[in-house]
Amino acid sequence: MDANKLLGKKLTRHFSMIQAIYIMGYCSIYSYAAVFLLARGFTNSQVGLTLTLSSVMGLLVQPIVASFADKTKKFSLRSIVAVMLLGMIFFALLLFIIPRPVLGVGILYMILLTFFATQVPLVTTMSMDHINNGVPINFSLARGIGSFAYAILSIGLGYLVDDFGAGVIMLVNIALGLLGIALVLSFQKAKRSGDDGVEDEVKPTGLLEFAKNNKRFMLVVASISILFFSHVTISTFMIQIIETVGGSSADMGMANSVAAIVELPAMALFPLLYKKFHNAGLLMKVSGVAFLIKTAVTLVAPSVFWVDAAMSLQFFAYAMFIPASVFYVNEVISGADQNKGQALMGMVMGISGLLGNILGGLMLDSRGGVPFMLTVGLGVSLAGFVMLIMIDRSKKVIR
Repeated sequence: MDANKLLGKKLTRHFSMIQAIYIMGYCSIYSYAAVFLLARGFTNSQVGLTLTLSSVMGLLVQPIVASFADKTKKFSLRSIVAVMLLGMIFFALLLFIIPRPVLGVGILYMILLTFFATQVPLVTTMSMDHINNGVPINFSLARGIGSFAYAILSIGLGYLVDDFGAGVIMLVNIALGLLGIALVLSFQKAKRSGDDGVEDEVKPTGLLEFAKNNKRFMLVVASISILFFSHVTISTFMIQIIETVGGSSADMGMANSVAAIVELPAMALFPLLYKKFHNAGLLMKVSGVAFLIKTAVTLVAPSVFWVDAAMSLQFFAYAMFIPASVFYVNEVISGADQNKGQALMGMVMGISGLLGNILGGLMLDSRGGVPFMLTVGLGVSLAGFVMLIMIDRSKKVIR
């Protein structure tokens, strides 16, 4: 086995640990957000407002930080991510110490979420820089291992909260942040264009210029944001869906675990699919079909079993989309603007969350309830899927 393949295996193991830390961080910060905030005296409306405002902050800050990372020669990606992890640890510590008031806790939590969301696309670029240099890091396998770690923490954190209270969530965030700093700073740096002191043929562009030069890509991001509408509403309001078919909180936990566990084999197999098709845009469209089927099955599900069956379609939906979207950016965006491209693609969930959390809650409070929400979600996501087919013109990449 040549040295490049050995390096690829080594970095895949290392990057898998980084992904595990980050996806567990997503579990504790996002999935348990309502648990933590309700324990701090928030109402359901205040929880929704906090998460919505944090999405807005993330949408504003992500491209700015990504643009800085593209242009700076003084700071490495690893150092930028490490500083943001330190910021996350600091605000998690404040949230652990400060039990009230609601306004102060809400502001701190929004900042915490912004720190977390902004660094994720930079971590992705850390691996893609190696891949672009010919080092075979298995990104999708690493991401799948992260999903498996999510499933484990999701169950374990529930028991910890029951035993020690919601404050333990912030202690977990602090521990994950410290581990993340150690793993990120020890990850081997990839050579990026311009690192050797030679002027780049293609320089990073500003945000406005990037949007002007990549109009089709920006429209693809918009169409995916619409496609993800039903995914967000199902994820956010799973407990209401489960209760509609006669289930409980425990059934909700099982449904979420099913969705997370099937992501590991799906993402592990993604490189084989990509090697065959070399067209990430096509694979994103296939995942789009799975999103629509998952929503339709959830809509007509007569029991908890069928909701679990719908969640198993995550294998073809979200689990395929995540690595496909990363490789799509790698295909259509120049290396100098990779951080901005990954950040903008990463904003898809933020935009969908902004719309889905607000509108989903309003639809649930209407007379139509869960069926109405899922029906509208299916229609909106279908519109996004049609837009994606019409807008994306990516072709097979010749290797």
